Amino acid sequence: MEHPFDLSGKTALITGSGRNIGKAIALEFAGLGANIVLHGRSKGAEIEAARAEVEAKGAKAVVVVGDMMEKATVEALKKAAETAFGRVDICVSNAARRLHKDFFETTDDDWHMHLNQQLTASWYLAKAFVPAMKEAGWGRIIHVNGPDGWRGGPLRIPHSTSKGGLRTLTRSLAAGLGQYGITVNDIVPSFTSTTRDLTTHPQHGDPELVARRIKQVPIRRMIDSEELAWVAAFLCAKRSGGINGAALHVDGGVYMYG
Repeated sequence: MEHPFDLSGKTALITGSGRNIGKAIALEFAGLGANIVLHGRSKGAEIEAARAEVEAKGAKAVVVVGDMMEKATVEALKKAAETAFGRVDICVSNAARRLHKDFFETTDDDWHMHLNQQLTASWYLAKAFVPAMKEAGWGRIIHVNGPDGWRGGPLRIPHSTSKGGLRTLTRSLAAGLGQYGITVNDIVPSFTSTTRDLTTHPQHGDPELVARRIKQVPIRRMIDSEELAWVAAFLCAKRSGGINGAALHVDGGVYMYG
């Protein structure tokens, strides 16, 4: 019997795939037979280790480095993907950085950086890769969103605003591209067991705070990146083509009430 999530012959691009959620998605897709376009903000052991793990699963991989704030990075991703594999069938916009500053500390540069690296970058990715998906009559776009896109965040105003805008971008693209066999959806993680920079994510360095947050999760644990990767694979399955414009909350039930 054919694997229901088989991605043989497909090419998947995942931004921010050197570690954490992006890497888990890349490895999941690689194990399902897809070619992988990896992206990291800079060269180094981390992104090369991700490449090695992808290739160890028998997948072909290329690596592109660059800041997703820059349109040139998207152009480099497009060139590398087309040169190696012809086109991109699955595009996962995951790359993001978060700041912890209140309104009075947040600068104009902070504002533009967060909107550009998440919201504008996702727009650039769609403009770059949707035409080939339309021509093929099939495509999947997945945005890794976050709870701040729903509830806001006083210490992450630019980040929260970009996530809220990303949700609207998802719905707008889904409404227009579904007729071409292209679905666009959000995956929304919450408290996830990822490697974090403790200078910008101090809560992950406080065991007591972590314990308190886990008590707020109905399943009483953090989410694993592999669980999010499985949901990404599910959205790419042939029989998931009816799911479009959705936001799948993988949060252990934290936000089930709104």
